[in-house]
Amino acid sequence: MTTESHVLGFEDYPEPVETMLDTHEWGEPLNKQRMGVVLTFATTVPYHGGSHRFYVDQLSTGHNVYLQHPGQLNNGFDYQVRVEGWNDSATVRPSHDEIYSDFAHKRAHSTEEAFDALCQAAFDIHAGKGADEVIDEYGDQFDFTEGRIPEALLRPLPWLFIEQDIRYWHGDGRDRTIGMVKSLYEGVSISEIDDLQPLDEINQTELAIQNQR
Repeated sequence: MTTESHVLGFEDYPEPVETMLDTHEWGEPLNKQRMGVVLTFATTVPYHGGSHRFYVDQLSTGHNVYLQHPGQLNNGFDYQVRVEGWNDSATVRPSHDEIYSDFAHKRAHSTEEAFDALCQAAFDIHAGKGADEVIDEYGDQFDFTEGRIPEALLRPLPWLFIEQDIRYWHGDGRDRTIGMVKSLYEGVSISEIDDLQPLDEINQTELAIQNQR
């Protein structure tokens, strides 16, 4: 059985968690985000608590972004990020390869200005900003005709970054996730990308730009 909850948002935690976070002087904001998620799981999910679904964001199309806890590996605070309508599978879970593939196809079928804006939005999220903030800042420049709608790529990113920070606690965390976007931004050839998801396959998804007109 899966328990559903709306107690977790980007930098918006249950009151007991906010209280605990406020008792510490955080020198690193990203660590506060990471600990906010961990403490929310710790105070919300009971021992042997089964599966929990935390709704954390929503696209303008009405599709939800949610965290499925525990994740596939069932390791401690691991979780999966899921986006309704992402694909036609039961898990609707964005993979890193699928996200990078969408970025790659957008670079190939858009203006440099539009692609650069999308990358800058991703870089700002990597630095700790929320999806709302970057979409407000860059959204007017998102002039794309291929792939998924841009917010379908951006709204899961904060949670993918935090999940990587938790999984690789003493390692490179979120840096593992942004690498290919940086490579695309710097001009790497698409032919050098392994496991590139075909554009036709992306354009058949529920969240494809072509299906939102």
